Amino acid sequence: MSQANQEIIKRMYRAWNSGDMDALADVFDPEVEVRPALSTFLASTVYRGHDGVAAWHAETYEPWAEMTAEPQRFVDAGERIVVVVGLHARVPGGEVELEGEIAHVVTIRDGRIVKLDGYDAPEAALSAVGLEW
Repeated sequence: MSQANQEIIKRMYRAWNSGDMDALADVFDPEVEVRPALSTFLASTVYRGHDGVAAWHAETYEPWAEMTAEPQRFVDAGERIVVVVGLHARVPGGEVELEGEIAHVVTIRDGRIVKLDGYDAPEAALSAVGLEW
């Protein structure tokens, strides 16, 4: 995996966490396809294009007072990259905080993310690309 591709992914998480929609759109191809890890909690299961990325962000954040996603590990999977992501969230009006781990399988072409598939567990993401933990 190239250093440039890893940096694109890191930029995506920085933009995601800050809510900077312009920076977020900049790392995604206009025809991107996103299948989120937490799809059971979201209204849609597939988001397309920059409008889809904005909807994915809004629907993901809607139930939380705050939420951050931090890349913890990158695994080279040929044309794809598996990213193990640590999640931290806090419920509105309370002090209840949640921690979790998901994974994204990211495909990058010409300097932009063209596909992002989410998985509720890193093992599932690695299995999807033919690797084991």
